[in-house]
Order: sequence, then structure tokens, then C-alpha cells
Amino acid sequence: MTATRPRRRRDDRGVSSIELAMYMPLLLFVIFLAVQFSLVYLGNQAASAVAREAARVARTSGSAAEAQAAGRRYADNIGGGVLEGATIKVDIQGDNVRVTVTGTAQEISPVGVPTVSQTVEGPLEQFVEGP
Repeated sequence: MTATRPRRRRDDRGVSSIELAMYMPLLLFVIFLAVQFSLVYLGNQAASAVAREAARVARTSGSAAEAQAAGRRYADNIGGGVLEGATIKVDIQGDNVRVTVTGTAQEISPVGVPTVSQTVEGPLEQFVEGP
């Protein structure tokens, strides 16, 4: 009777290289999404800052044109790429002011990047004489 020897397992050399080749595209895609999400978040924060600045000027001056000009200057000073193509809409109705800033964040991919939009609303400042 001959004794059967157990079969040798295959050698595992090269398996990690194959795993790396399989998982690397997925890892790069996740990193890509994280960076794009961060850029959209930064663009949203920039739009919020522009809207707050324009609303501040509108609340104190009562002028939509001055507020829009101040918002445009602030958007230009933020720097290129953070908030592009910003449109600033200032709406003064009665004792309230509403400023809406819409634009696009910096994009890595030309597909699937949402526009950013922020709205700030508040009352107009009214100065009254004391008693």
C-alpha cells in the first residue's frame, strides 16, 4: 500500500500585487470623491461669506447696488477657483434684505459637480434718535 502524500498548496507569491491592482482604482475613486466633496464644501463656505458681506452692506446702507458691488469685490478677493461664476442677487423688501449668492465650486471632474448657493436674510438697520 502506498501512502498518499498531501498536495502542496500553491505558492502565494504575487497575490498582494494582484490585490493592489484590483483595489487601487476603487481607492483612487474614494480619494477623488473626498477631494471633490471638500472643494464643494469650501465653495459653499465662500458663497456664504460673500452673502454675509453683501447682506451686511445692504443692512447698513439700504442700497442694493452698493451691496452687490461689495459682494462682487469680496468674491473677487477670495481668490480664483474657490467660487467661480458667482451671481449675487440682492432683494430689499420693506424692512428686510435677502441676498442670494450662486456659483460653482472648483471642480476636478466636469461631471456631477453641483452648484453652490447660499442665502442670507435679515432686517435693515434703522437708526432712531434717542429721547
